[in-house]
Amino acid sequence: MRGTTLAATAVAVATLAACGNSTSPTGNPGESSSCSIKVTGGPATGTYDCRPATTVWASSNNIGGFGFTVASPAITVAIGWTGEPTGVSHHQGSDADATGGVTLTTGSGAATQVWGATAPSGANPAHGSYDLFFSGIGASLSTANGKAYTADGTIAATLVPLTGQSGNITVSVTF
Repeated sequence: MRGTTLAATAVAVATLAACGNSTSPTGNPGESSSCSIKVTGGPATGTYDCRPATTVWASSNNIGGFGFTVASPAITVAIGWTGEPTGVSHHQGSDADATGGVTLTTGSGAATQVWGATAPSGANPAHGSYDLFFSGIGASLSTANGKAYTADGTIAATLVPLTGQSGNITVSVTF
């Protein structure tokens, strides 16, 4: 599980979420009707809409996932763990089965700055910290690839500089 990268987790979340129909704002199963992210510290300080946040489980590899992206500033959340999402539960970057994490990118070219809270992957150590807390997992919709869920919860993350700049960024998500 540790070999799964942030990008692979994001692809798994997006692929499964794109299957089927539901009553979410975008018509995809497992997508939240609300999601707000507050960023404190660094050049991206502010509050952003992070809808739709998606909660899924892939039957092919028994991996649960939660994710979303914000275009500007570039924020990606792609968190994975072993097993289906269940009721009240925590998934942390320090868990043995943790994959993915939270990243924030600003600038471009030589001015690109990246902060992250990532689970260890292969020979790469963990960076920062995150805690995904599900306060409730609701109805699921089965697809050919697994299930998508309605979910409520929060994420608390401390992102550390990954590209040489200084200063941590705090991320708080409510979905």
